Amino acid sequence: MILAKEQRRAAVLLFSVALVAWFIVAVWPSRQKDLPEPQPSPQKRSWEARKDSMRRADSLRYAQWAAEREQRYDSFRVADSLRRAEWKTERQQKWDSIRVADSLWRDSVGWKYAARHAKKDTVLDLNHCDTADLQYIRGIGRYTAMQIVRYRERLGGFYSPVQLTDEALRKYRLDTLLHHFTADPKDITPLRINSCDISTLQRHPYVRYEQAKAIYNLRRKQLRLTSLDDLRALPELSDSALHHLAPYLLFE
Repeated sequence: MILAKEQRRAAVLLFSVALVAWFIVAVWPSRQKDLPEPQPSPQKRSWEARKDSMRRADSLRYAQWAAEREQRYDSFRVADSLRRAEWKTERQQKWDSIRVADSLWRDSVGWKYAARHAKKDTVLDLNHCDTADLQYIRGIGRYTAMQIVRYRERLGGFYSPVQLTDEALRKYRLDTLLHHFTADPKDITPLRINSCDISTLQRHPYVRYEQAKAIYNLRRKQLRLTSLDDLRALPELSDSALHHLAPYLLFE
């Protein structure tokens, strides 16, 4: 078959186009891969470095802000806990004063319990009466009676009604009611001075920690205490303190 001149030209042109297309598709991309990657311009590198520094600065600022916020919240928590503790203490003190005032007022007007039916010559043994017995005395309410019994337990018993005027009971103003009470020193629980430790001595209302420590150290030196004369050498114990403490000391 013999092609015409125009057909041969068209065939050659078509073959050339196909060859160029194959070269572009098959050969040229591989050459493009071998070429080195283009480097960014100095302006772009400067901008990227600036953005990195801004990110780092922002992260540092956020970390500092988070730390300051945590410290601020911690201070708020501490202040709130202190305010709560102070508020609870004030509330307890206020309620205690209200109970004392209410107890005294009710008994003063004879409005509660059987105080108004009590005889004027009623006399109670401080070491054997309970809270119900104490409330038969006009001027002593339930709360005051509870405090008297608790103080008696701490003392180990009363040796004299005058002890109702001690510092622990002074706010209840029992000095006008002493004629209603009696106390036998034989009923008290003594402190065995030669065998008790510091904590046992310190629990007694008439002995402070410094005094208990001094007594304990003196006993360790002398091994045994025989009388009050051994305690008079201690500067921590005054004559008044020994006078109040003497009925409770047992030297054996």
